Amino acid sequence: MTPSRFTTGVCVIAIVGCLLVASAPLLVGAPAAFRGSVVASGLLGVVFAGYNAYSVRTYGQPRLAAGVITAIFGAWFVAAPLVYTVGGILTALVQTGGALTAAFGGYAAIEAVELLVRGTPMAENVPHPEND
Repeated sequence: MTPSRFTTGVCVIAIVGCLLVASAPLLVGAPAAFRGSVVASGLLGVVFAGYNAYSVRTYGQPRLAAGVITAIFGAWFVAAPLVYTVGGILTALVQTGGALTAAFGGYAAIEAVELLVRGTPMAENVPHPEND
């Protein structure tokens, strides 16, 4: 299955959102607890968003679990500045990255559900003639 350019772009934007979140506390300066929590979560988000991008690139389909976890991380990024009460520019950067991550990770998850509902088999489970 060949992925659409939009699906590929969705996965890349989710990765960019996570990287923005992970780098913002380091660049702007943040309290230690916020910095540790958000940077670690951002790097974990990159892993899941990256796995989704890998799946789209390799198999042409996003993964439901990776999309859901990416969206959950995005929601945490939107909420984290409010929980830790950090200042203006840091809140804006982290929430912007979180909104990108949640929206595009969620879209990938919904696309995976749509493929499952249609009965499209996961591409990695379909035999490929070139591998026989």
